[in-house]
Amino acid sequence: MRDLAIGVVVGLIVGVLIGYAFNMTQSSPEVCEANVPANFSENLDKAVEKLNSMIHATHPDVNIKVTKTKSYGEFYLLDLEFYDKNGTLATESVFMPANGSMILFNNPRCVLTLEEPKPEIVNVSADDDPYFGPENAKVVIVEFSDYTCPYCAKFANEVEPKIRENYGDKVKFVFRDFPVHGEIAYKAAEAADCAGEQGKYWEYHRTLYENQREWISNTSMFYTYAEQLGLNVSAFKACLDSDKYKGEVSKDQQDGIKYGVTGTPTFFINGKKYVGYMPYDQFAKLIDEELGK
Repeated sequence: MRDLAIGVVVGLIVGVLIGYAFNMTQSSPEVCEANVPANFSENLDKAVEKLNSMIHATHPDVNIKVTKTKSYGEFYLLDLEFYDKNGTLATESVFMPANGSMILFNNPRCVLTLEEPKPEIVNVSADDDPYFGPENAKVVIVEFSDYTCPYCAKFANEVEPKIRENYGDKVKFVFRDFPVHGEIAYKAAEAADCAGEQGKYWEYHRTLYENQREWISNTSMFYTYAEQLGLNVSAFKACLDSDKYKGEVSKDQQDGIKYGVTGTPTFFINGKKYVGYMPYDQFAKLIDEELGK
């Protein structure tokens, strides 16, 4: 079990590094220039927050904390602990300049830059897809998602309701389909659109994500959910069996590809692209920034 846990963390570290484009180096940390600022603790907190956000994009249940720091001139040696709800998974020692701009890993020898580049603004269309919130909201969020994606379900079940509750009068949230897991993902998206014909899109949307494991192995549940939500099941079945919305779902996917979407979930917040699951606090921070708070 311990070997498995260590393997998970090693894969996690490598995955994050690859995902965030690290630069290999054979130089020692001393070649980097960094002035020691007075606000080291604040910089350390920001660095840990950034590392956690990177990790959460692919492993939302894993967290990082610093258990020890030691000064080496302009650099600090940090002892990192990777943990989840069951306890410690592994530890890693890294160097960080006092300004918190990067993390230097020893094995493999690489530099992970923590400074965020300004995201490119993409002119993303809401098309005629379902949304909640004001039509002319100051903040527009467009999500490209797949009903079979586990992290999409985690977002829909845990984060989306809080956005609706706390920002429903300030944010326009648009849902667009990006089915990457084959025919069943297409069919689920079409089923939600068919429910939308009868005014129950968001209710069906929530039902699909809340019961993801159930219908993936039994697609007859599409019709059961329609009945549970009080839809005209005959009309719903005729809609779904006819592939009426397959072209609409495909158009969403093609638009997503045009906007640079490669996986789910992907979000565009006022045109700024963010990839992967984000916890509510991180999402709220991004929304507040766009609202000028």
